[in-house]
Amino acid sequence: MIERPTSILLVDDHRVFADVLSMRLRGEPQVRAVEVAYSLDDARKLVTSFRADVVLLDFQLADECGLELLPDIDGLPARPDVLVLSGVSDTSSIVDALEVGVQGWVSKDASFDVLLLATAEVVRGHMYLPPTMVKPVVRQLLSEARGPRPGPSFVDDLSQRELEVLRCLVSGMTRREIAARLYLSVNTVRTHVQRLLRRADQHTTMALVATARDLGVRGYDDMVTRMPRQRNPPSS
Repeated sequence: MIERPTSILLVDDHRVFADVLSMRLRGEPQVRAVEVAYSLDDARKLVTSFRADVVLLDFQLADECGLELLPDIDGLPARPDVLVLSGVSDTSSIVDALEVGVQGWVSKDASFDVLLLATAEVVRGHMYLPPTMVKPVVRQLLSEARGPRPGPSFVDDLSQRELEVLRCLVSGMTRREIAARLYLSVNTVRTHVQRLLRRADQHTTMALVATARDLGVRGYDDMVTRMPRQRNPPSS
């Protein structure tokens, strides 16, 4: 079904599932090589050392979202196609994935043949979605294209500390950097980020930051650079 030799990086924290799937993939005649990463840290190392044509990416890995790997993938000289392989298939998650550059989405409940079909489609330069999800995904994309509805946003209800964490995220800081700046533990920062994601109804930090910027939230760096310069006092 896959028409040309293809190297695959499988990123999934469920070891049994990942090991069984990688074994089946290696048995396909057009699959040239398969590497497995059981965490995002492992995946970040492998994307630079293993030249994959396709990344099969779990949407949820432990307390992280698989889409957090996209900036590392986007920075590669030859960018592989990304196919999300997930146990969830809600419309918002799929739209979030498409908006950050994913080429397709397959449910873990789908058959192996469907996974091969989806992989073949992204290798050809096409996108793949489960047929039942095409209509709701297109509807949500059209709704978002019409623009946000007026009214209060999630930012209006944030505490001062939550707003500080959000501004740090908009500035591009990691959780560890935020913890150091705000004198918090990394676990406390993680809790704040998860709460912000829920309040913003977003699934990834990248989507949260994009939403915050659209609502006018500025990072600390932006706030500094946009402050008006003080005039020099008159000489005596």
